[in-house]
Amino acid sequence: MKIYEVTPNDTELIKEILKNEMESFGECGGADMWLIKSFIRYGKLFILLNEENTLLSVAQYQGVIGEKKVFLYGFSTLKKWRGKGYAKELLSKTEELLKKIEIEEILLTVDPKNIIALNLYKSLGYRKVDFLIDEYGNGVDRVLMKKELNSIK
Repeated sequence: MKIYEVTPNDTELIKEILKNEMESFGECGGADMWLIKSFIRYGKLFILLNEENTLLSVAQYQGVIGEKKVFLYGFSTLKKWRGKGYAKELLSKTEELLKKIEIEEILLTVDPKNIIALNLYKSLGYRKVDFLIDEYGNGVDRVLMKKELNSIK
């Protein structure tokens, strides 16, 4: 397995990421091409690849202006690769990379009904800091979680 930071020239990978976004989140939740390019150029977009360079998981981060924080905008594993530990590997490794560039905290929101994601984040040391009612529209609530990276050795 390898972690790779996507660049603007990775056209085929970007197409795969876009396809995964639609499959994982649909049109009303996934990142479109505009957001994907923005994460690549102005944030961080990491992927996990296997030995055959097959896309397994995606992590999209955006910076918080004036602070040493990032927001994990999107995080997913392709459907056929779920349940194999790839998400945990990608998240753990990207936390280490972010710490090296002096990021101190990661924030994220997650659907309160997504028990698998909630358990993943909790297992990696994220904690609930708020419950955001109607965050993305009427009835679209989210749990706000954060992790302080100074806990990573």
